[in-house]
Amino acid sequence: MKIKWFSLIRVLGLVTVLGYHFFVKSFPGGFIGVDIFFVFSGYLITALFFIELEKSNSFTLLTYYKRRFIRISPPLVIMVLTTLPFTLLLPSDFRANLAKQVAAAIGFVTNRFEIQSGLSYEAQQTPQLYIHTWTLSLEFLFYLIWGALLFVLVFLLKKRGFTGKKLLSQTRFVVFVFAILSSVASIIYLQVTFDPKYLSYSYFAFASHAYPFFIGVVVATIVGVRISEKQKAHFAVYPIKKMLLWTGIPICILLTLSLFGKFESSWTIRTNLILTSILTAILIVQFRILHERTDHPEPKILTVLADTSYSIYLFHWPVWLIVSHFVPQVLLAGLLSFIISFAASIAVYYGVEPYLHGKQPASWLMSKPFFAGLCVLGLVGLGVVLTAPALSKTEQSLHEAAISEALVSLEHKGQLSQNLYDVGNNINANTSWYNPAAGFNTSADMRLKQSTSLSDKILNSSQTVLGDSVMVGVVPYLSTILPDADVEAQVGLNLDSIYRSFEKRVKAGTIGKYVVISAGANMTNDMTADVQKIIDSAPKGTRLVFVTPYDGKNKVALNDFNTYLKSLSDNYKWISVADWASYIEPQDNRLWADKIHFAGKQDVAVDYLNLLSQSLNQVAKSKGKP
Repeated sequence: MKIKWFSLIRVLGLVTVLGYHFFVKSFPGGFIGVDIFFVFSGYLITALFFIELEKSNSFTLLTYYKRRFIRISPPLVIMVLTTLPFTLLLPSDFRANLAKQVAAAIGFVTNRFEIQSGLSYEAQQTPQLYIHTWTLSLEFLFYLIWGALLFVLVFLLKKRGFTGKKLLSQTRFVVFVFAILSSVASIIYLQVTFDPKYLSYSYFAFASHAYPFFIGVVVATIVGVRISEKQKAHFAVYPIKKMLLWTGIPICILLTLSLFGKFESSWTIRTNLILTSILTAILIVQFRILHERTDHPEPKILTVLADTSYSIYLFHWPVWLIVSHFVPQVLLAGLLSFIISFAASIAVYYGVEPYLHGKQPASWLMSKPFFAGLCVLGLVGLGVVLTAPALSKTEQSLHEAAISEALVSLEHKGQLSQNLYDVGNNINANTSWYNPAAGFNTSADMRLKQSTSLSDKILNSSQTVLGDSVMVGVVPYLSTILPDADVEAQVGLNLDSIYRSFEKRVKAGTIGKYVVISAGANMTNDMTADVQKIIDSAPKGTRLVFVTPYDGKNKVALNDFNTYLKSLSDNYKWISVADWASYIEPQDNRLWADKIHFAGKQDVAVDYLNLLSQSLNQVAKSKGKP
């Protein structure tokens, strides 16, 4: 039985997710669409279970698993198979660790990768092609566990003598109570284990993100796909104005959350997603009522979009990565990505899936050219996976930079660390940093030909350098201009975490008279506020240098912030700005494929340090913070 207007729920979830992935700066909270899908999945699976139980007075677990497998796995495999060859059009960084990505996607464990990375989609150095399949990991686990629990429940109730309507009503009651308790338990677990520094666990782990499924289950026990005659009579006279009100308000709130929510916000994960699940539950009820109140069928395009929404979701992310790499205009890239994903989804849903369900396959599906093309795609995809690098160039350069940074530090610590230094240098000999042709063999030989040198006033004073992964790649060279600086540079740091490090040094009295702050590619909710906190807490006599961050794939997102940074020197004479963003933008082909990092590229590091030296010399002319 197909319920009219349920398609709107699928389309709403799809639109918000596509908005987030294609136009993340306009729809920073669009990932709530995933929770819309989760709630609807919990609802639909349970509602169909009740229909089967009512018809057959039993529940066949193997048939349930078979239906779920056929619905989820074939489109997933087709998506991977058809997109792999096109990754050859992208820089090798996009194919890094591809074998594990494919295995995780097909094995439904991508969410574990997400938990380990600790990043949102837009914060990845090089986006993974199949990272979006983390949602299938949670869906698959829910289907697996929920099917087994329902089977055991029916078995136990039948063993106690329940049959017919009594079995159905008793099962419905137990499921209702269990779903309520499971939803509450999952939300409590989320709140208890929530760590603002480790948002990925709360978001991607099943235990803390299971509540949307069970909220959907609760709705299915009250208003299922098949309803009682009493409910039908009640819905038939349900006021249209009331229904429109309870439909319009949730949709407006969900759209507002997608426009203004952010992954990095604690409120988003602790409250907004719970609110999203509740609002989706309300919409399911209202659209179920709308089905009884209207005689007209829903628009055909709505049905088609809903039917293909799963396949569109599967295709859209790798297609977007490929298309957006060649089409810099975001709007055009988004439209092309949707058109391609939609066309592929039409072929899968209306061409391949009917065959899997035992229906007459399309003629093209059984043709020799189709099978030949499939074989070619499979062979090319296998070749891509087998030849994919284990690490991206960006990741490799950052690891090597960390090794060189450690060697610089050890070299300053005297004879006691000589043995450890020798071991480290042997490791370093196998990296791009050990390069006699470039003019150095060990960390002691790292000397850059700079056009700008620092004044003695700076060198005879104390210096502190705080930065993110960009600074990590600079640190091995940094000792050539600031040999005695206190340096803290880590992958993933943002301005909020840097402020905490800054404040800690201020309280301990160890903050340098000259402070360099290089961060911003890892965005926070309010970076201008983070910078202002650093300015306000700086001790008297401090001189600050801020480096404008650059992200070639998210230029617009950082434009306003960089404009703000560049205005600081007009308001504070003891602040200088090294405008790295403006300098590197017209030549960002010198960066790695992520358009952010340049670790291991000595010529780029020279330019970066020259800008830094110029800004330090400029701020040295001031008297410091009054």
